[in-house]
Amino acid sequence: MRRILLILVAAVLAIAGTTAAAPATTAAAPATTAVAKTPAVVKAEAATQQYGTHPRQSMNITWNPSSAPRPAVILITGGYWYTHATWGTWEKQFADQGFQVFAMKYRLNFEAAWPAQRDDVASAVKWVRDNAGRYDADPDNVLLVGSSAGGQMATDAATRGTNALGLKGIVALSPVASPYRAWQDGNTSTNDKIRKLRDNSTLLARCYPDPADNSTAYRDTGCWDTWRDMESKNAVTKGDAPMLMVHSDGDFVPPVHSTELEAAAKAAGVPASNVTTRIVTGSTAHGGSLLGTPGMFDTVVSWLKARTS
Repeated sequence: MRRILLILVAAVLAIAGTTAAAPATTAAAPATTAVAKTPAVVKAEAATQQYGTHPRQSMNITWNPSSAPRPAVILITGGYWYTHATWGTWEKQFADQGFQVFAMKYRLNFEAAWPAQRDDVASAVKWVRDNAGRYDADPDNVLLVGSSAGGQMATDAATRGTNALGLKGIVALSPVASPYRAWQDGNTSTNDKIRKLRDNSTLLARCYPDPADNSTAYRDTGCWDTWRDMESKNAVTKGDAPMLMVHSDGDFVPPVHSTELEAAAKAAGVPASNVTTRIVTGSTAHGGSLLGTPGMFDTVVSWLKARTS
């Protein structure tokens, strides 16, 4: 019966969601003044690039030419893993602070089950490194900033394989670091956003969390193993990438998602200076909107710069 309900949830969510020729030169310049000009170098082919073959595996690039490579910041949008939210003007604002910015999209939960989204982050990081020279970016200084569902993908990247992606640090804004907690909260809440987060966590895993269910009917790994794998705190090691996590005290993704992760990281030996949770009091800001709370954008920028060489 639960699988039938899950299929219905998936179905409902899937519905919701000439070059002109140049004029010929009519007169040659005098021989004494003829100078061969070097064509202008076009460093970027387009503002949007594909990092994979799926239509959603793309990124918008905001960059400024620079004589010295600048740190690369990959922005991971939120949207319940079901849609791609916009970053508004934050892409340009990060670029104006000295970063080359790559705002990535990824396969959504109704298109691909977890861990496809993890794989997309790894592919995006590799693409940025492989193409860094085209955008005056430093392949040795790559950072992530994730919002909401994208924050979960950022904390996952920081904690997998002892920082296997070689990230300098991640900032997670309202990260859903515990999809299992999101599922539990959605079962008791009447808040539409919290219930929507529960339903989309279920769609991401392709099953309800049940320790007795480890079937592989709709995913590559067992059901319960998938839910455990989506929890960033289950993979922490002392060599993880530095993490700054931010919530508001009225966030519909409560700060406990991050404070539990922070506690697990410190218990695993991560230095206290490398994992921090900030809580904005008196606010209901969520995800990218946290950057608009007083002083938070400057705090995030300073934190990112302090972790680049």
